[in-house]
Amino acid sequence: MRVERVNEWSGLQALQREWNALSAGKPLRSWDWLATWWTFYGRSEKSNRDLFVLAVYDDDATPSNDNTIRRLVGVAPWYIEQSTLKGRVLRWLGDGEVCTDHSSFICAPEHIQLVAESLASAVIEQFDDWDAIELDSVDSDDAAVRTLVAKLQDDGCSINESPADSYWAVDLPASWDEYLANNSKSHRKQLRQLERRVLEGDRVTWHRVQTQDELEVAWGVLVDLHQRRRKSLGEPGCFASQAFHDFHQQVAEHLLLKNQLRISWLELDGSPVAAEYHFAGSTTTYAYQGGVDPDRLADEPGRLSTILCLQQAIAEQHTRFDFLRGDEPYKAHWRATPHPTCNLRIVPARRLARIRGRVLSIADTLQDWARQAAELTSVGSSFV
Repeated sequence: MRVERVNEWSGLQALQREWNALSAGKPLRSWDWLATWWTFYGRSEKSNRDLFVLAVYDDDATPSNDNTIRRLVGVAPWYIEQSTLKGRVLRWLGDGEVCTDHSSFICAPEHIQLVAESLASAVIEQFDDWDAIELDSVDSDDAAVRTLVAKLQDDGCSINESPADSYWAVDLPASWDEYLANNSKSHRKQLRQLERRVLEGDRVTWHRVQTQDELEVAWGVLVDLHQRRRKSLGEPGCFASQAFHDFHQQVAEHLLLKNQLRISWLELDGSPVAAEYHFAGSTTTYAYQGGVDPDRLADEPGRLSTILCLQQAIAEQHTRFDFLRGDEPYKAHWRATPHPTCNLRIVPARRLARIRGRVLSIADTLQDWARQAAELTSVGSSFV
């Protein structure tokens, strides 16, 4: 295996076709998602971020006309961020407010071991101008990342692992009736009543986006409902961030062309009451974002919309409905189960990097103490 570093936009563009093939239909690992993120969150002259994408090529390529045919077999979708306190830190493309889930190395299952070991060797021997690797919200059972971590630990790196929010997913059966049978008796009764009382009547129109014109309409509905609902809860709403809004508007257009976008809105009595912004992999629907009319909560718009989206996922023969990260109670109500994720900090065995790592560990401990003290104070005040 041969590892090359990509630190220019032109080099990133050159990986598009092979990268998308390796991502195997997972939209959150696709070039379209992660490269688009870079254009909005990293590609700026004033940014303290630089691309640090590592491309792994098969060294067993055969010569043709005196040229080597290079076959991309793996990608580390990273960037590097410079700060006074932390130094130069490697992170996932797609992190921050976008909250990309299931971040990992992009490679075929049969190459996981070799790709991860090659990447570990590369960051120790070839590209060692970093002070830490911080990989947030990694699926705890991610084999590629675990292999990298084990190899780096063998090479003298220190590893700090802490729990992060779980992601929640439902394993879907072959039919809606089977799904209902797996719910509690009370929830099953509620869902059947909503179907008969509302969804089977003439009050509901459900719009599923298929064209660019429909996307433009749906986008306005989604942003409006999301922002109104969050503001009713005293929050600014995700789309208050212009970068977040513009990134998603562009990436939605890309995914629509690949039939990986699942955006819909529900009208009740002629007015939009719920919108969903989901993605589709080959076997999984990913429920990323949504919004409901805060003035129509008594009509249960969120529950009505979720019923329709689950039914659609089953109709598409998807085997999983992924509610993504966050421990919101409603997810368990839909029979989703939690899957652990973790945050990883990897520090190389270099003196300055180790000093920075110890300072950060102390800072983390102090923050934990402050958080625990605040929680105890809050609990104590509730008894006054």
